[in-house]
Amino acid sequence: MRGTRRTLGAISTAAALIAGLTFATTGTAHAQGTTALATKTFTFGTMRAGDCTMFSGARWTLTSTGKASFDGTVTSSDDGDAWLMWAKIKDENGAVLGWLRHTRSNPTNLTKFVMNMPSHTEPYRWQIKDTEAEFDPALFPLIQHMSLSKHC
Repeated sequence: MRGTRRTLGAISTAAALIAGLTFATTGTAHAQGTTALATKTFTFGTMRAGDCTMFSGARWTLTSTGKASFDGTVTSSDDGDAWLMWAKIKDENGAVLGWLRHTRSNPTNLTKFVMNMPSHTEPYRWQIKDTEAEFDPALFPLIQHMSLSKHC
């Protein structure tokens, strides 16, 4: 009987230790997690410029760190076209606060984003990473609207 109690005691102690380690690991992982980043997303309807079309659902997502990303689809009815886009950030009254800047753009036009479209038979998925688009993060709380200028 004494041996059975020792065995059960050892099993109970081992189970408690394992449970304690499991909860500690989970707690540690949670404590190391990142805080949710504040974002603002602006979605656009179908837009046309010349022979080019940007389909409905294209969206810019801005973060409180001053980074921006884009996801959309564009096409053209002619070969060899390009969709050119400038993104303005605006306050609650629609006043322009500034433009998104392309971090890898020509220094003479830092606000222009370009998607080349070699074939008129293909739609092109356009993704701009948050390492490629930025704005002054101090403006983030003021941003309520966006508008796009475009050219084909």
